[in-house]
Amino acid sequence: MIEWKKTLLILVAGTSTSACDLLKDRPVGLGYSAKYICSYVFNSGIDEQVVIDQFVAPKVKPLPLVWGIDVDHDRQQVRVWDVIFGQRFAAQAFYTPGKGCTLLVDQSREDVAAIPFTPAASPQLDPAQPWPYGGGGKPAAPVEGVDYPRVENAVVAAFAEVHAVPVNTTSVLVAYRGQLIAEQYGKGANVNTPLLGWSMTKTITGMLAGILVDQGRMEMDAPAPIARWQGTDRESITTRNLLNMAAGLKVNEDYARLSDVTQMLYLESDQYDYALKQPVVHAPGEMFQYSTAEANRLAAAVQEAAGGTQQAMYDFYQAALFHRIDITSAFIEFDATGNFVGGAYGFMTARDWARLGELYLQRGEWNGEQVLSSGFVDFVTQPSPASPLYGGMIWLNTDGNAWPNIPGDAYFFAGHQGQHIVVVPSKDLVVVRTGVTEGRELVRDGIMAPLLAEVIASLPE
Repeated sequence: MIEWKKTLLILVAGTSTSACDLLKDRPVGLGYSAKYICSYVFNSGIDEQVVIDQFVAPKVKPLPLVWGIDVDHDRQQVRVWDVIFGQRFAAQAFYTPGKGCTLLVDQSREDVAAIPFTPAASPQLDPAQPWPYGGGGKPAAPVEGVDYPRVENAVVAAFAEVHAVPVNTTSVLVAYRGQLIAEQYGKGANVNTPLLGWSMTKTITGMLAGILVDQGRMEMDAPAPIARWQGTDRESITTRNLLNMAAGLKVNEDYARLSDVTQMLYLESDQYDYALKQPVVHAPGEMFQYSTAEANRLAAAVQEAAGGTQQAMYDFYQAALFHRIDITSAFIEFDATGNFVGGAYGFMTARDWARLGELYLQRGEWNGEQVLSSGFVDFVTQPSPASPLYGGMIWLNTDGNAWPNIPGDAYFFAGHQGQHIVVVPSKDLVVVRTGVTEGRELVRDGIMAPLLAEVIASLPE
């Protein structure tokens, strides 16, 4: 029986693994489960049985056959273990207000808690003023020319469970001409729920790099400010190379088995150290390679330029970006050594995610203030030399490659399990969708394509 169970243990994406990987595969699945349950229960406040049964268990099958789970609400921590092998293989994550959940790999909770951290007070928004500059939602008067019933039907359809696998949509929000015209929530989420963006966080990291470039604290075509690269064969890699995901380092973004991304996120206390030590395989700028490790390499440069410490990084991203554009719910989680996980772990409400899209739509301007230079926005939203489909930490709908049914000037934040912020400048449109959906094709063709097409069709010519 024990050998049968060991053979069945799999990675988070659900693909069986070779026997030589089993000792590492088990901690990956347990670590993923502990981290995800902690984040969605304590960051987002979603019912733990929904999180365990609908969000996590299907992802790590057949691990639920042998797992034990303890969600400790008093201590705000989660432990997940293999009941056959016992607590020796337990994974643990715990919550810190303002910082979110931290997965413990080879450090104690006391070690992590000893890293200095004080959360900042968020700005207070006027609830009587509508989104995006106030704490309210839709404007009092409808936006002229919008077919509201058609928009609402499109939004409702994005929640419909009519596919072979659950879509688990948690939010959809539509903003047109800088005004909210539709929003809906599901799976226990609401307007105040911080929602995980997964790789949409990469685009935030790009924005933070842009702010530092605008401030003269980073340079696009100078070596990225990473001390650990000095005197190595990586020292010539530039900020531009990192933004374009073309640094030339080894990449394995395979979620179906043990890989760079699963090793880094679930088996490493110091995620930057792992990402920064990957070997060089291409000349910088030569080849686009999508990678969470690449985003963490850019995050390492951003954190170093912002002051180096966990507290300095937190203070920088809140003051320089989030609070300047009326985002009050956002935080990016840190690893166990105090590195902000700029490749994967951003949380905020759907309305705040939409504010990020709106900032790009307004070419970096917010309520009369230039938060990001328009030149940087132009740079990141144009194809890079390495790929016609990717700009600066953001995806492009070049020639309709993602969605032939929407304008080619669209660009989008995208994250694992179907997170999207789609910006369509020619339509003055921002669309947000979050959820827990397996299958990229399902998300792209079954959810986002009809949603975007119907929303655009509902707008005035």
